[in-house]
Amino acid sequence: MPSLISQSEKRRLVIVGAGMAGSKLAHDFEKAHGDEYQIVLIGEESRVGYNRIMLSSLLANDISDTEMPLVDTQKMQEDGVDIVSNDPAIKVDSKNKTILLASGKSIIYDQLVLATGSRASVLPIHGSSAPNVMGFRTWEDVDVMTQLEGRQPVCVIGGGLLGLEAAVGLVKRGHKVVVFHRSNWLLNRQLDEESAGLLLNRLEQMGIEFRLGESPEFFLQTDDGRVSHVVCQNGESLAVNLVVMAAGISPEIALAKAAGLATNRAILVDKQMQTSHADVFALGECCEFDQQTFGLVAPIWTQINVLMKVLVGEEAAFAIEPTPTKLKVSGINLFSVGKIQPSEEDSCILFKDVSANHYRKLVVNDGLLVGAILYGNVADGSWYFQLIQNKTNVSDILDLLVFGEAYCCPQVA
Repeated sequence: MPSLISQSEKRRLVIVGAGMAGSKLAHDFEKAHGDEYQIVLIGEESRVGYNRIMLSSLLANDISDTEMPLVDTQKMQEDGVDIVSNDPAIKVDSKNKTILLASGKSIIYDQLVLATGSRASVLPIHGSSAPNVMGFRTWEDVDVMTQLEGRQPVCVIGGGLLGLEAAVGLVKRGHKVVVFHRSNWLLNRQLDEESAGLLLNRLEQMGIEFRLGESPEFFLQTDDGRVSHVVCQNGESLAVNLVVMAAGISPEIALAKAAGLATNRAILVDKQMQTSHADVFALGECCEFDQQTFGLVAPIWTQINVLMKVLVGEEAAFAIEPTPTKLKVSGINLFSVGKIQPSEEDSCILFKDVSANHYRKLVVNDGLLVGAILYGNVADGSWYFQLIQNKTNVSDILDLLVFGEAYCCPQVA
């Protein structure tokens, strides 16, 4: 018979951060090693273990609150996971292996994982500290936006994935939305100018107004400190009731820096997700590996799989792989992966069907597909992604490649 381990004999794994990365690690690790480990999950939000990716769908009224959980926190607690919510960690003492919480409670650990995530970046615009200037990162942020009554003027700053998802959600709720974006086209990290133009036309048809190539000059505030107007670069003044900052994220590393961990833009980790301190690890948006930070789910899920093994002494190593991007807006299909702006050594294959609102751009280097943009029909996205991941030589199918898998790999009757 297997020997039973008492609670006092179990190793203590403490995870600081109960967002997607931290809660999934706690859930999966309990399933695999709950008999040997006592797991403590610490979150600063009142609601933990929810699917942050679905915030835009919740804002757009496409899903309900009941569809938000990523993990079953009640079941986790029944299985022995200690979940602490609404009580952020404020100090890490790695010498004595303790965590101090805002409530004054102290927690001892054998192994510590920092999954503190990120904050919305706040651009240095005069008036940005006003109470009605907010980010779009948490369920509480969505609560604020859904409490807007009637048709309110809203300014969204940032035409990246998060900003566009916020804008669509708000316009679906009946608000008047204007988006400022510093680049000359939307999703400039994921799309080229032509595909971004197709996206712009679609979003304008939904009623969103755009001001590309500019940021607000400053915000005018009322006597109580709230922003009442956004002043544009040409001097024009736009009335607003709410400003949503979606101009990027900043990894949350204050706790790690105060503890003396090595940091750059984020918490530095090696390929085992180990920080500069023994028995302290980091994963998700708060970590940095090989000069890269991580905002998409796929690499973070890989980090969790690596850490699951490393924590129990097994060998595993994290490596960076291309990750596809999709926009979570109903009715808009877009897929982007790898290199989107070809260099002189690359060749480029284009396909455009204006009537069908369909665009494809493939970037090929030395017989290998290295990048793809699909707008409209994205059915072949996963196939192109496989070709990139597997480093498949596509030299023999270049003439048909842009038409997709069905043309390149016809089924034999």
